[in-house]
Amino acid sequence: MGDGMSLLEDRYRLTLRLLLPHAYRAEREEEMVAAFLEGSAGQSDEDNARPRWSEIASVATLGVRVRLGGPGAPPRYLLWGRVVRQVAVLGLFYHAMMGVEGVAEFFQYGPGPRSNAMVLAGGLLWFAAYAVLLVRGWAGPAKVLAGVALALLLALTWHDPITLAFFLPLHALPVLALVAGFHRDTPSPRPRWAPAALPIVPGLLIWALTGSSAVWFPRQFNLPQWGLLWPWLDPVGLACLGLLGAMAVHFVRGAGRSPFQPLALAILAVPLLIARIPVLLTQGSDAITQTMTATQIGQCVALTLGAAALTALGARAVPASP
Repeated sequence: MGDGMSLLEDRYRLTLRLLLPHAYRAEREEEMVAAFLEGSAGQSDEDNARPRWSEIASVATLGVRVRLGGPGAPPRYLLWGRVVRQVAVLGLFYHAMMGVEGVAEFFQYGPGPRSNAMVLAGGLLWFAAYAVLLVRGWAGPAKVLAGVALALLLALTWHDPITLAFFLPLHALPVLALVAGFHRDTPSPRPRWAPAALPIVPGLLIWALTGSSAVWFPRQFNLPQWGLLWPWLDPVGLACLGLLGAMAVHFVRGAGRSPFQPLALAILAVPLLIARIPVLLTQGSDAITQTMTATQIGQCVALTLGAAALTALGARAVPASP
C-alpha cells in the first residue's frame, strides 16, 4: 500500500491496473479513484473495505469497450474492435444460414425427431438477429435475439453435457462477439439490404443437398466416396468448408489488406476445431467410418494450418499498444 493511501484506495487502483489499459489509466485514474472513494465514504481500513462487485463489473465493461474501440480510438484498439465485430457478423451469417435450412426442414418433415418447434424458433431467431443487425443496424435488438437463440440451444442440449461442451463455443462465440464488439462507443452498423438476404440462398441449397436429396446421394456414390463427401455436409463440415474457402480467397486476393480480416478468420477456426474433437476420439472399424474420420482429421489439419498462417499474417500488422 502506498504512502498515505488507504487500503480501499489501494484496492481500487489495483482493480484499475488489472482491467484498464495503461494509456487510459494515465488520463483517467485519479478521477475514477476519487469518484469511487466518494461513493464509499465512511469506510476505514478496519472495515477491510473492498471495491463492490458492481464497481468491478463496470470497470471490466469499460476495459472491454476501450480495447474494442470505435472511431477515434487508438489504432490497435480500433483494429481489435473491427476483428471482434467481423467475428460477430460472420458467425451470425453462418447461424442464419443454418437457421434457414432448419426452417425448410421443419416444413418438409413437420414436428418430429429431426425438427420441432424449438428448432424452428431457434432458426428464425438466428436469422432475425442477423437481419436486424444488417438491415436496420440495430445492434441492441440483435443481441437480444441472438441471446434467446443461444438459450434455446442450451435448453435443447442440456441433457447431453458432453456434446454441449464441444458445440457450445460454435454458437456462443458470435453472441459474445456481438455483445462485446457493438457497444455504445461504436457507430451503428450501416443498414445493408442485400447482405441480409445472403443466408437464404445457401441455406436452401444446404436443405436441398442434405434434406430432400438425402436419398439421392447414396445412389450416386459408392461407400468410400460417401465417406469422403458427408463430413463436408454436416453443420460443422459446412462451416469448415466455408471458412477454408474464405481463407483461400484471402490468401489469393486479400494480401496487404487490413489485418482485421485474417485475424477474424483465424479466431473463427477455434470453435470449429473444438467441435471436431469428438471425431478424434471416435474409432470405427468399418471402412466408411474410417474414411469419414480421416476426412474430418484432414479438415482439422487444414483449419489449423490456415489459422496459424492467418494469425502470423495479421499479427505482423497489428499496431503497437498506445
